[in-house]
Amino acid sequence: MPISKGSVAIALASAALVISCYGTFFKSVSLPNDKSSTEQSSIIVTNMPLNNDSNELSITQLHNKIISLQRQVTSLKIKNTSIDQEYNNDDFKELVLAVLTEKEQQEIDEMRESNPLYGFYADLPQDYELRIKSDSDYAKKITTQLREQILDPNATDIDRLAALTQLQMNMYILNKSKIPEYDFAVVDNILELAANSDDEKFKIQAIEVITQAPVLDQRLTERFTSLLQHESNDYIRRLAGQGLISQYYQSQSSEDGNSQQIAQHILSLYQHTSDDNVRSVLDEMIGNESMLAELRKHAEELNVLKNGSHSDIKNSYFYS
Repeated sequence: MPISKGSVAIALASAALVISCYGTFFKSVSLPNDKSSTEQSSIIVTNMPLNNDSNELSITQLHNKIISLQRQVTSLKIKNTSIDQEYNNDDFKELVLAVLTEKEQQEIDEMRESNPLYGFYADLPQDYELRIKSDSDYAKKITTQLREQILDPNATDIDRLAALTQLQMNMYILNKSKIPEYDFAVVDNILELAANSDDEKFKIQAIEVITQAPVLDQRLTERFTSLLQHESNDYIRRLAGQGLISQYYQSQSSEDGNSQQIAQHILSLYQHTSDDNVRSVLDEMIGNESMLAELRKHAEELNVLKNGSHSDIKNSYFYS
């Protein structure tokens, strides 16, 4: 019995639909909860009934089977769409960013806990350096606030030291060797905190910052000398020695003649100390001949100035 054209057309359509379902099935096998659906579609495809007498496909049965397959394909597409919506790229990016943000915050918290002195870095705006450079009013406001925090007795020791560190950083950002807000008062305040602190780590950090202070003052020379002579911690003694030398070098650009006084002070301490620890530190700082020669030169200049002043007084008294 010849196969009609209608039968052939429906058979071809059925085959195309089966191939479409087959592709959809393999795209969906990796998705959750689709096992039963794919198994069902596979059963339907492989168990399509045939006419046993003539091996000719029943047109009515093929038509019904095509409608059933169409429904299953549509169902699979709907499931795929819902999964795409649940795990789309934007949601995935947000999830990754959330994890990275949490990790960054954890690292910041760990840094603050291990070294709270530099915790303020995490709170600075991203454009902080540029704003400090470009907006003088903003820079003035920040430096004034930092000075107030340093002198605030109600603030914690570490917050006051952090404010001084930030103040010093601002000065370097602005490429300035001095700023009015960074004076002896704030330096002396931090030195007092260090002297009265039982926290050795805080004490070391405070003196490290003060050693680099852009402040020239005879009282600082005396404070560094006292630390050098009486401090039991070898590292702090070395910091004190560096502070003395820093005061001497800063005095080179001073107009008040402090360089001669500081040179004489350091040279006298070096020559007359009986403390081996003090001598050892000063040996390391100024033990070379060129440095000693420079100190002697400035010390002699001070003696000449003093003797000259005395002679002027005597001559003035003699001729009066």
